[in-house]
Amino acid sequence: ADDDDDDDEDEYDPVPEITRAHFEEAMKFARRSVSDNDIRRYEMFSQTLQQSRGFGNSDFKFPDAPPQASSSQPASGGGGGAAAAAAP
Repeated sequence: ADDDDDDDEDEYDPVPEITRAHFEEAMKFARRSVSDNDIRRYEMFSQTLQQSRGFGNSDFKFPDAPPQASSSQPASGGGGGAAAAAAP
């Protein structure tokens, strides 16, 4: 069994490492596989999902936080950065 492992290491590999040049050559012949309509459908689905899960909700407050007047929050929503930082 040990002899088989040694044989694998001695085999010649014509492409021991994939480089940027390999990738660029392959992309010359690549074609688009997703239509504009599919992208729009995905974006609409993504937006609906985020809204239904409450992402970007500027009204988020920790349960022990004192209530604040809504006029003290920035017009941009304020809490978006904290929600984005908490996302995995």
